This record gives sequence, C-alpha cells and structure tokens, in this order.
Amino acid sequence: MTPLTATRHARGPGRAGLPAAIALVLAGCGGPGPGDGLRDPEGRISSQTNVTAARLDGNWHVRVGWPGTPNLSGTLRIAQAGNGLTLTGSAPEGTVQANLAPLGNGRFRASDSPAFGDSALWVLWMDADDRTAAIGTPDGRFGWIMDRTATGGADRITAGTEIMEWMGYDLSRSKETSQ
Repeated sequence: MTPLTATRHARGPGRAGLPAAIALVLAGCGGPGPGDGLRDPEGRISSQTNVTAARLDGNWHVRVGWPGTPNLSGTLRIAQAGNGLTLTGSAPEGTVQANLAPLGNGRFRASDSPAFGDSALWVLWMDADDRTAAIGTPDGRFGWIMDRTATGGADRITAGTEIMEWMGYDLSRSKETSQ
C-alpha cells in the first residue's frame, strides 16, 4: 500500500471507504478561497509520502481540473531546479509559472506565484509508474489530475478522480480537458 500522510483534517471511518484503486486548468488564475465548494473542508486529505521532485520531473498534460486552477493548455513542464521544482505551462491568458519548494511527504509550496499565490500543492495520489498524478490543496483552492500523455490511461484517470472525490473534491465541479 502506498504511504500517505494525513493532516489535522483527517477523520476516522465514516465516509465511503478508500476506493479500490487509491486512487492546472479551468477558470483562470487566482483561484477561489477556502469554502468555495471545490472540496469539503471537513473531509480527510493526505499526501502520498513517496512522491519526490524527481518523480514529478518531466512533461505532463492536465486531464481533469476544477475551477480556479490556471487554465493550462498543451504541455505542462515540471523541472527540477535545485532542491525544488519549476512549473511552466501556457494558458490563454499567457504563460503560467511557479516555483515549488519541497516540504517533504509529497508536498510542495508555491510562493508568491501569480498563478497559485502562496499555496501548498500536495500530490494526493500518483501511480507506481509515475504516469498519472492527482494534485490538490488542503484548502481546496486548486485541484487537477495530470498524466504524461494527452489521451489514454482511462483507468488511471478514473483512479485519480476517485481519490480526489475521497479527499473531498466535488466531482460535479470538475471538467475533463481536451488536449
């Protein structure tokens, strides 16, 4: 089983059990604040502890997103930069960039990024072969599922969607993107 690190938001049993397959993007920059309905603030949330900058390094395509996440199109590039990462993509509004500092345990912080502000970005789930990852924030401001390919991998996209739902994200607010 993949190691996960919970936050103080974690609850014990009560909501639906962990899906069988434990399981940026839409409305423009400067996402919604806490309580705007992207995820249940009382819901459990955790990060996958074995995700490192090296595992995230490379090209990605946003496949599913929630409002507030930058409206990325085409290839999203995540590159190692010293101890951290740089995230670069394009959107209709222009280039989206962020420097991400590692916090450990599959957690990163974007500092003073025009796209993400000062947000903690957590890898909520990543498949064992580093092909698909679900990214979210404890406050629910951002959320997306990215894959190494623009199409295919439906089983992994489904797994990522299930884990986002389990982590409290409102699936009715999500949208599959076309690349």
